[in-house]
Amino acid sequence: MAVFFWACAVCISLTLLLAFVGWAIYAPIVARAFAEMPWFPTRRTAITADDYPEGIFDAEKVSFDTADGLRLAGSYLPATAARRRGIVIFCHELRGDQTTALAFTSGLRDAGFDVLAFDFRNHGESAPNGMHRLLPWATVGEAADIQAAIDFCCRREGGGAGPIMLFGLSRGASAALCVAASDRRVRAAVLDSLCPTEPVQLFLIRRFMHLHVRALPQLARLPDWMFTMLAFWANQIIQRKHGCRLLHCDRAARRLRTPVLLIHGGRDGFAPLEVICGFRKRMRSRPRLWVVPEARHNETVFEAGGEYRDRVVRFLARHADASPDGHRLPAKPLATSLLPADNNLCDAEPVAV
Repeated sequence: MAVFFWACAVCISLTLLLAFVGWAIYAPIVARAFAEMPWFPTRRTAITADDYPEGIFDAEKVSFDTADGLRLAGSYLPATAARRRGIVIFCHELRGDQTTALAFTSGLRDAGFDVLAFDFRNHGESAPNGMHRLLPWATVGEAADIQAAIDFCCRREGGGAGPIMLFGLSRGASAALCVAASDRRVRAAVLDSLCPTEPVQLFLIRRFMHLHVRALPQLARLPDWMFTMLAFWANQIIQRKHGCRLLHCDRAARRLRTPVLLIHGGRDGFAPLEVICGFRKRMRSRPRLWVVPEARHNETVFEAGGEYRDRVVRFLARHADASPDGHRLPAKPLATSLLPADNNLCDAEPVAV
């Protein structure tokens, strides 16, 4: 019996030693790869305002300040329907800008939604933040930008803005997820090409480890919890080096109560579908998942066409027309929707992310 316990102790000690050596060697490599990895290329050219000129002529240029003092720029596009249902705040992807919303929010204005498209910090016309480096992972800075956009919408209508909806793309979807989980003013969220930090990082470590640690092939056999610890220490290096705080998507998913529509491409090479399916099971609200089979990262709207618009409009309209407790409310004409209503959550206090 004593030999057995000693053997177990030796095995555990060797495993921990191997893990420590692996972390010491590989954590800086992982940190550098996570911070500097290029954005996966797309088959399509970047969206510009010239592609959708009809959506620019009637847009109102707006600006608002974040809690940490940055000025963000955006465009406010009013609803074109006879009555207004609420406001959709579009959160663009990494290295994108507010014009991306013109492709992804098609049909929302005709359905009665105002659209606020803004540029995240260090993007487009918004103010730069020298301490905030562009990373593929959502940070507290992006969450602060979204909360500033929500504050702006609530102030703009004097408390009668109606339901607030978030529409996030890629990194913007990750930030929108975390805000929706902590800010009670958000009625519903559409998350397209979501890239949750923790599960995607775990996937990338396993996928690319053999390229960096050929001298220690045994590391590939370690359990997931050790790789999770490796990613944790790599993120600590990133946060200290770049002066930022990464958002914890896993924690947000476990406390999320807001209705969510997940849209994902079946050929997404950055956040594979199996990763998103596993992450969805950990989400408290168990959101709906719509898979566009042939779409790659950020390309679902181009592959799905009109069906994309129809699904998004149906989802947002259903939750905009329902009270916070889930009961459907009668439609309000545009004239009366400008007044404070029972289904308005703008008077709720935001919760820090």
